[in-house]
Amino acid sequence: MGVSEDLTAAAGHVAGLRRAVTALTKDFGNTIDVQRLRDDVVRLADDVDLVARAAGVGSQDRAGGPGEIVFIPDEDYDPAMWSDADDELGPHGG
Repeated sequence: MGVSEDLTAAAGHVAGLRRAVTALTKDFGNTIDVQRLRDDVVRLADDVDLVARAAGVGSQDRAGGPGEIVFIPDEDYDPAMWSDADDELGPHGG
């Protein structure tokens, strides 16, 4: 397996852990032990994402999932992107 496949597999396993911990929360309630498990799964997901970014694998422009940090670039947006946009004042501000 290549790096991309390994990271995809790791992300899939983390997603499975997340589903299992969600089921455990329903079974046992929001106990401190379940909270720690949930925090550990979040940390694992973050670590897999960091490794993927370091390896240059995956899309860094994708939308984030619930609770996922999405990095917004500091550069200005291209004004052409907003050329046909409407706001509450209507087209082109009025």
